[in-house]
Amino acid sequence: MRNTLTLVLLLLLCNLVSVSAQAKVELLADNQNSLSILGNWEIDLRPSPDAQPYLQEFQVREIEGNTFEGLFYGSPIKQSKLNRNWDRLYFAFTTSDQNHNYYHSGYLLEGKLYGLSYCPGREFVQPWTGVAK
Repeated sequence: MRNTLTLVLLLLLCNLVSVSAQAKVELLADNQNSLSILGNWEIDLRPSPDAQPYLQEFQVREIEGNTFEGLFYGSPIKQSKLNRNWDRLYFAFTTSDQNHNYYHSGYLLEGKLYGLSYCPGREFVQPWTGVAK
């Protein structure tokens, strides 16, 4: 009886490890697929965790190689780069308004964007999150 129980537990553990490994492979494949960021995203740029949402649009219109085109906060995306070499898809780009340049970077994880925007001229760093529209 004890040997049977041990065998059943080992089989369950092996199945769990197999399912976990498969989930990791699927997550890796999804996050390395740059096409998964194509489309319109709703970005929450709230200034603090307890503030009301401050929503802006992030559009990824076209991907070519390791670059992409689109708009962020109403400004054209410039100098964009994608990095598919890690366990998630990383990206970076710049935007500008009439007075300042903005630097943005982030990553895609399980269908959600996590990013950071930095503007030296306005002396701020802003974390943000985004979901597909």
